[in-house]
Amino acid sequence: MTSGSRVGDRRAARRVAGVLAVFLALALAASARAQDGDSQTGVASYYAHEFHGKTTANGERFSMWAMTAAHQTLPFNTLVRVTNLDNRKQVVVRINDAGPFKDERIIDLSKAAAARLDMIRPGKARVRLDVVGQAPSINGDHVSRNEFYKIDISRAKLSGYGIQVASFTDLDHLIVRLNALERKGVGNLYVQIGTVDAETVHRLVIGGYDDRPSAEAALKTLKKKGVPGFVFQVR
Repeated sequence: MTSGSRVGDRRAARRVAGVLAVFLALALAASARAQDGDSQTGVASYYAHEFHGKTTANGERFSMWAMTAAHQTLPFNTLVRVTNLDNRKQVVVRINDAGPFKDERIIDLSKAAAARLDMIRPGKARVRLDVVGQAPSINGDHVSRNEFYKIDISRAKLSGYGIQVASFTDLDHLIVRLNALERKGVGNLYVQIGTVDAETVHRLVIGGYDDRPSAEAALKTLKKKGVPGFVFQVR
């Protein structure tokens, strides 16, 4: 066997090991679920007629009259109690979609849920989210059984500056968001695997840029496409 062949074999082995390591981390993260008592505070909005009847991220048909909502990181079928902090009105919704994709908004409610919170006229409200349970899956899974995604994984090194556009512990949300970003024409995407409070977290990152001004300029373009995020230095 030649020296070049041995080097090629070692590179191939490292590549396979890298792919297996990534898939193992993803599989472990897929088992993570929101815990009762988890809470979050921020701005809620709602969506209605424009999306009524369209397919949600988990394969259902969106109904603006159902008690459902979209969240960026909570697993599908998580039950969330939403409290309007201005009038203390509450409603329990089931997460069946991914979103919202605008700065500072943490949840998109159906019109019916928004009406319960008396936020139709203002369009937005300051809310607190409390996870209260998990509903049975509607489709028998977290995404439609008819959905297929092509995945090409390889290890990569980033330097300079990146833009973080999402963070997930749930594999379903990671794949759905990757697909949604690609449909928006967003490329140069990477998945960074990290640990926060002993829990595996997957961060969707765009990068790397040579300097912060270049990254900031790219972020402005992303926001025009409805993709929020923030710039960080890769270390």
